[in-house]
Amino acid sequence: MAPETPGQPSPAPAGAAVISFEDRLRSRREAVAAASPREQHALPTGPVRARVAAVTDTCWCCRQKVRAVVGILVEPRHTADASGFLPLESVDERLLGAVDERVLSRRGIGALRHRESPGVEGGYIANGCIECDALIGRFHLEDLLTEHRMAGGSFGQLDVGIALELELEPAEQRRGITAFG
Repeated sequence: MAPETPGQPSPAPAGAAVISFEDRLRSRREAVAAASPREQHALPTGPVRARVAAVTDTCWCCRQKVRAVVGILVEPRHTADASGFLPLESVDERLLGAVDERVLSRRGIGALRHRESPGVEGGYIANGCIECDALIGRFHLEDLLTEHRMAGGSFGQLDVGIALELELEPAEQRRGITAFG
């Protein structure tokens, strides 16, 4: 392996792929643009019963076990793809006002709030580590969610036992990308 040059990232190990932030954003925009007409139809709105979905990992900063919200679980008829899963990006502001920090804390989940990120201009709503409050990054969570699904895990397995009611926007007005798989 070549020596590391100061100021340059170390080379990726053999067989590893490095995807830039721009490539990820471009891929997401293309996925939304390619959505089928069925995925673009209007869905029911109004108060919807939901359950918080989270993944578990290790904090990059303090190495403690952390859980972070990746979205919500609703009745399949409330999602365009009938999966029953809505990613955090599509419901983040509504979820922020509906879930109590103390309830999250009892489940080992850090506070959900607007956080600054060096990779996303203006930041976004995300969890932090319950121990040290370090940002649990959106791309890392998407990777963990994808790994969970690729290993045969279901969205239902991500339910952390927090039930709430949310007002949903029509599907065509929601922001964010739906996890595929």
